[in-house]
Amino acid sequence: MATINGIPSNVTAGKRFKTLDRVFILENELNFDTLGAANGDVVKALPVANGLRILGVEVEIVTPSDAATSANATVGDTSDDDGFIASVNLKGTAGTVTTTPGAYGYSRRYTTNDTINVTVAYSGATTVKGKIKIRAIAVKMTDA
Repeated sequence: MATINGIPSNVTAGKRFKTLDRVFILENELNFDTLGAANGDVVKALPVANGLRILGVEVEIVTPSDAATSANATVGDTSDDDGFIASVNLKGTAGTVTTTPGAYGYSRRYTTNDTINVTVAYSGATTVKGKIKIRAIAVKMTDA
């Protein structure tokens, strides 16, 4: 059995093979009060272009909700509303980061344009709906 070297001569360990502009962070801050979000609303958060692979999504609480009973969100896209994160506690302490993977696990490749969405659920009297930062690690998988 032979060992065959398929590594191009211009590729060296620790050096980029493709340009760094193929990997980037998508980020947005959502203020649910300013947006007027209500229970069950779907908020478009991040645009995803055809040819991107999303490697992971996180949500950071900036301003917690003061909902009397509960305030939660899911993070997904138009195919699965909790594909990336099944549950974010919007009443969590400022600075809390949620990255727990949903149905997609840690990765999803897009073959058409889409959006990463946040679906909110409030229960009980709510005067502050909250503010979050949402981030996704994206890789451009195509040359187009």
